[in-house]
Amino acid sequence: MGNNKLIVCKLMSSTKQSGVGRANSSLIRAFVLAQQSLELNNHGQGLVDLSHRSKMRKEKIAERKKGKTKKKKGKTFAENLSKAEQFRTMDYHKVELDALLSRLETSKEKGLTQSKASDLNRTLGDNVLSEKKGVPWYIKLFHELTGMFSLMLWAGGCLCFVAFGLAPEDPSNLYLGIVLFVVVILTGLVTFFQNAKSEAIMESFKNFIPPKTRVLRDAEWKSIEATKLVPGDIVSVKMGDKIPGDIRIIHSKEMKVDNSSLTGESDPLLRTVECTHPENPLETANLAFFGTLCKEGEGIGVVIQIGDSTIIGQIANLAATASTGESPLRRELDRFIGYITYIALFLGILFFGLGFLVGYTAVTNFIFAIGICVANVPEALLATVTIALTITAKKLAARKVLVRNLEAVETLGSTTCICSDKTGTLTQNIMTVQHMWYDDKLIRAENKQIKGPNFNYEYDSNAIGFRYLHECAIICSEAFFNNSPPESKYEVLSKISDPIQREKEKMRIDEEYAAHIKSIEWGRRPTVGDASETALIKFYQPIEDILSTRKKFPIKINDDHSESKIPFNSTNKFAIYIVEYPTDNSEYCLFIKGAPERIWKMCNKIYSQGRINEINDHWRKQYDAVNLKLAKGGERVLGFAKLHLPRQDFPKGFNFNCLNVETLNTPRDGYAFLGLISLIDPPRENVPFSVLKCKAAGIKVIMVTGDQPITAAAIAKQVNIISDKTAHEIAEEEGIPMEIAMKKANAIVIHGDMLAEAMLEDEGLPEAEKGRKLAQWLQKPQIVFARTSPAQKLIIVSGCQKQGHVVAVTGDGVNDSPAIKKADIGIAMGITGSEVAKDAADMVLLTDDFSAIIIGVEEGRKIFDNLKRVITYVLTSNIPEIVPFLLFVIIQFPLPLSSILILTIDLGTDILPSISLSYEEGEMDIMTRNPRTKWEHMVTGRLLVFAYGQNGVIETMSGFLTYFVIMSDFGWDFWGLFFIVTKTGTPPGSSDTYDATLPNFGNTNAYCVGNEIKVREGEIRAPDWLYLNDEKADLRMFYLKCENNIMKQTVTTKNCVVPQISGVTNMPICFTTDSLKYAQSGFLYATIWAQVSNAILVKTRFSSVKYQGIRNFMMIFAIHFEICLMLLLAYCYPLNLVLGTRDSLWYHLGILGFPLHAIQSMMKYEST
Repeated sequence: MGNNKLIVCKLMSSTKQSGVGRANSSLIRAFVLAQQSLELNNHGQGLVDLSHRSKMRKEKIAERKKGKTKKKKGKTFAENLSKAEQFRTMDYHKVELDALLSRLETSKEKGLTQSKASDLNRTLGDNVLSEKKGVPWYIKLFHELTGMFSLMLWAGGCLCFVAFGLAPEDPSNLYLGIVLFVVVILTGLVTFFQNAKSEAIMESFKNFIPPKTRVLRDAEWKSIEATKLVPGDIVSVKMGDKIPGDIRIIHSKEMKVDNSSLTGESDPLLRTVECTHPENPLETANLAFFGTLCKEGEGIGVVIQIGDSTIIGQIANLAATASTGESPLRRELDRFIGYITYIALFLGILFFGLGFLVGYTAVTNFIFAIGICVANVPEALLATVTIALTITAKKLAARKVLVRNLEAVETLGSTTCICSDKTGTLTQNIMTVQHMWYDDKLIRAENKQIKGPNFNYEYDSNAIGFRYLHECAIICSEAFFNNSPPESKYEVLSKISDPIQREKEKMRIDEEYAAHIKSIEWGRRPTVGDASETALIKFYQPIEDILSTRKKFPIKINDDHSESKIPFNSTNKFAIYIVEYPTDNSEYCLFIKGAPERIWKMCNKIYSQGRINEINDHWRKQYDAVNLKLAKGGERVLGFAKLHLPRQDFPKGFNFNCLNVETLNTPRDGYAFLGLISLIDPPRENVPFSVLKCKAAGIKVIMVTGDQPITAAAIAKQVNIISDKTAHEIAEEEGIPMEIAMKKANAIVIHGDMLAEAMLEDEGLPEAEKGRKLAQWLQKPQIVFARTSPAQKLIIVSGCQKQGHVVAVTGDGVNDSPAIKKADIGIAMGITGSEVAKDAADMVLLTDDFSAIIIGVEEGRKIFDNLKRVITYVLTSNIPEIVPFLLFVIIQFPLPLSSILILTIDLGTDILPSISLSYEEGEMDIMTRNPRTKWEHMVTGRLLVFAYGQNGVIETMSGFLTYFVIMSDFGWDFWGLFFIVTKTGTPPGSSDTYDATLPNFGNTNAYCVGNEIKVREGEIRAPDWLYLNDEKADLRMFYLKCENNIMKQTVTTKNCVVPQISGVTNMPICFTTDSLKYAQSGFLYATIWAQVSNAILVKTRFSSVKYQGIRNFMMIFAIHFEICLMLLLAYCYPLNLVLGTRDSLWYHLGILGFPLHAIQSMMKYEST
């Protein structure tokens, strides 16, 4: 028997790989969503269909009365139904078989005629799924390159090229345009490759259809191409075949199918001729679906749908066209871009208009407007956001959290509600036997291998009561130890071409693994089976080998080679196994295991000390007390019983009909109760603390489980989800009605039936009034939903979202995938989770540990805080970049900061500090704040006021202070600089030297004619302050005028305080346009120092830097790098030539603004 199970295990493993491994997760998720939708909406849909059919019937009657028939326009009702609604209204599974065969014009004895089949094939086409065109990779790349942020940078780059075309003498616009284009392309490529996923949905469906199938035509069985199958064909399916189309079962001989290609679950499902779910064709047992696999037995069916009309074809279309919305982070960034765009356009238009007021030409004004618009573009922010998200993803990966959707990490930070599974997430998902009740004793069941031979056990494994319970538990368990090496061990075999060598290598792998598995204790060995049965075999194996136990009591094999057993299912809630167990009066014994309340009702006797006793009030009280105690402790309880079948009724060789419970030809009651075994899935050690941490962070944790309410409440209390008395406890203690207790309690446990009743009450109500009862429950601070279905989980998630919550949902099964997808952030389990659940999720917990969610919440909050820091940091420098342009246009003094120096700040000195802010750790109170609301934006008016109106103004004042001091040191009077750039004068000769004692101040090119000044060469013009073509000229000889044939200076100057020689022109700096280069450099250096102070200031939003400290290595490195780069800009000659910076004196390096930086550092950042 063990070998047979091992073979089945391997078959299931390979089937799972060929089924769910190839099946597209989007299709499976759509199927499950449709299945759940059917479960919840059957009644409502029926009313809609009835109403519509009634309306159509009335229209037809009216047309007949008029004596004419309308020509159909557009699509019919069936064509207008959505894909999901089409299979909701199908009735192939519930009509009488003869009526269906008549509708399809076929018979089960002869099938279709060949001519009829050919006609149908020409009309309906081949039995294939239509291929949908996927989005080409270049379109996806184009999408990444044309996002809101990218379009903003593209526009900025184009404007730079336009400005360069209008003024080619200034190459800085060309450089800036090129850099902007490079930034967009690089970040677009990074995002494209990072988010690239295979979306060839229809490709995986090509494997669904078998190449050949056996079909009955003209009363003859023949093999044909499956693509030529048509509705009405009678087909034969045996073990290993793929179902060639949607078929209605006509005959089944233990036929079981694997629906993993649709549902993701590979457990074999029995197919019968009975319609088990009239209202849900997706679950009924008399349909088998195209592309699924026949795992066991054989059957015959009539084809009802082919190709795109099949269930899988309909849902494939839904999966292929499914779309997802934008993440909150993407919406916030787009909103920020909107802010910046409005500000840039406003300032650009303002500058353009002001330019005309002061007399500039349209071309010059346009260049100024472009400069202002580009100065507002945060060039580095797009790259910084990508880097910040990638850094966080790597941090989470190190903590065993896989981030599939980077932008969703920030969503987790704003989560206000977590709907968590119990098993495997809050608990360890390792079921262990905890207690046993037999012989009227409740004992602690310690594992013998763990505790060892010297432990004082409460049980005697040789006692007859223990032995009876032992036998029943193992016989009724399908679980077994899997000693086969995992498939990954055999991957090396594919690289060996020689068959003999390959077989030798396989034997070596098997031997090594066998030796390895023997060294592992039973509790840690891999098993095949569900968690409860696995716990049973791990407990009993150290007592007696489970295969030996099963060998003593082999399952009865009937004449048709079927086993006499009915496995556990959720409907019956018990499993039956009939074994060969000879006694004086019996040949066979029926063992039964299942839900204790079901097993107890089937028993009228109970074993105690090896004797059979009638069940009386004493035993009933004992049973009720023990069962309640175990359930309240959060333990899963199983009941066990047996019945020795009398020999006269069940002689040796008797055939048991175990097709299902209804056909079972054994007694339904009269069993002897053996005892109870309780199992517990203990909470993970760090979950209780993590839940408390969630509550401190303002996050509500809701347990959603399929367990019974008492068990769910017990676990919820252990993990701190419930800390107060539940409504049930209050009702019991105070003797008040449940409705009053529900209103009074802070902690409630909602049964799935209560949720179903609430939905029924909502039927017929307007949409706005639906879900009121659920909303009332969700307002409670401590909530547990027990005995819920996956479909109800979807309702709970929607209800939370309607309450305004940002919802995170955990799940592991295929049925959880719609709820995971519906959530604001879906979280799948890495160990126990199905591939479909992982595909639907934004994050995968590789350790299945709830505490990892808290890590994600913290990292998500850090992202939000850090991006606010980055945005504040980047926007602050816009003011010292924009204001100089503004004053240059209005007051017309020499431009304090050139375009190329703006580029130096944005893409040079600011880059590393802005990136370093992405590495900031959270503030001390990050997990004690309430989550941000949906209305709390990343970029707010207060943030803009802080960045522009406070920090930016201080930085601008620091820059101007340095600028005017340097200009003053080089001989320029403060007031004399106002409107100087538009003043005209006479260019001096190339060899002229200033001499105040000479009538023309040394300018040999100028002379007076009365009150008019004349030049011998060139023309009267304003000196070139913008592009510095006059950088060697002493402007004291330039700004001249004539009054009564006497030359006078038109600009007030001062004494030269710093008689410095320029490192670029090798000429004195004083009174030349080169002095502006030094002043611009000083403005740049002052801005760099101010940004250093700004970076330290924005480190914290709420806490003081004094307490937070500077422990960010990246920031320390970035600040040092920024200062070193500033020194390179000042003293590296090639950079002086390219960027126009100068070798300033030490006190011209921006340090004059330090007092202002001190004021800046004392500003509170929390106002943002």
